[in-house]
Amino acid sequence: MLTTIKYTLLNPSSHPLMVLYSYFFSGEDEIPPELAWEAYGMGHILWLLSMGLVCFLIIYTARKLSPEKQDKLLKAIAIWIAIQEILKDILNYYAGTLQLEHLPLHFCGISIMFSLWYAFRPGKLNGAYIYGMSLPGAFCALIFPNWTQFPFWHFSAINSFTIHAELILFALIALFCGKLKPDIRQIPKMFAVLVLMAVPIYFLNKKWGTNFMFISDPSPGSPLIPLYNIFGDGYVIAAAVLLVIVWYIMFLPWYLKEIALKKNPKA
Repeated sequence: MLTTIKYTLLNPSSHPLMVLYSYFFSGEDEIPPELAWEAYGMGHILWLLSMGLVCFLIIYTARKLSPEKQDKLLKAIAIWIAIQEILKDILNYYAGTLQLEHLPLHFCGISIMFSLWYAFRPGKLNGAYIYGMSLPGAFCALIFPNWTQFPFWHFSAINSFTIHAELILFALIALFCGKLKPDIRQIPKMFAVLVLMAVPIYFLNKKWGTNFMFISDPSPGSPLIPLYNIFGDGYVIAAAVLLVIVWYIMFLPWYLKEIALKKNPKA
């Protein structure tokens, strides 16, 4: 213990605060392996619990607001998420770690644009995307994180945790405040939009060596891995089929509720 204290005093860079500062902007290849973490460890669980609590409190408060203030809150959250995405790229640029992979062409990056669209021009299609893609996509990102190589205090890790939580928060506020009513009839349109985005992104991945939308390779630790183990390179098609099945399961309760209300409007 005394030896450790003496070493810390003689080597300020070994102090925990200095370690935090030293690696806050470091690139992935500059971070010591011992600073990485594993999913479902205590730190990961604490992040999830703390963000879950904050989201619950915000949603609880949002439900008590007037419809006009709820709309303003959704717009504010959508704008902040977009600003945070831009700030992330600015920080990566000044840290010398900006890459093509940072473009908002992953599922959650695309969800940021749909959130902005829905906040200012809510409709059935973008609402269905918020419910069917943005909400489960951000949830899966938090449950199966692919940024475990960064320390919890690294700006990339902080950004990844918070921006996905904010996407979930946006969707849940719209749902629980009664603004977003998922429409099962939008599923074919959603799938068409997904294909229209995936085709050019596939060729961009080939040209740039990127992995947007996880079309080139499955995300490590995600449910795409078992699909890859079973179907090989055909895992994308298998994932698309599975996604449509999940969509119908997610949207079905809302459809049944709609049918029940038509049969019994007073219910």
